[in-house]
Amino acid sequence: MNKPKPEKLGKSKLKVIEKGYDWGIYIWMKPNGKAFGDGHGNLLNIPSMRGDLQKMAELRRSAEYYGCEGGHAAFHPGIKRVSEMEYTEQLSRMREGLIPNMNDLGAVYDAQQTLKTHGEE
Repeated sequence: MNKPKPEKLGKSKLKVIEKGYDWGIYIWMKPNGKAFGDGHGNLLNIPSMRGDLQKMAELRRSAEYYGCEGGHAAFHPGIKRVSEMEYTEQLSRMREGLIPNMNDLGAVYDAQQTLKTHGEE
């Protein structure tokens, strides 16, 4: 399997490196390249494994049902849905200065490295 090359963002030196996960969600993208949603931040999506044609077809049928003509399913690896309760808990943790999602292994690792370098307050 060919790994995608990291893409540069604009003129910066920042590079996006795609996660190699085979699990994630498909989001329906309109023909203009924007995500299809209800206007309240809720995007039409479906949890899936990469390349699951049945899930992509189900997403296409749903998009057509809700009035989106055309478009395509875009896979976002390593992303999962969050319930309203989880979202509220994450906001609360963030406001308290804590890591919002303890499943965010990158954030946990960075916090551990900061503690090693600078110690606790």
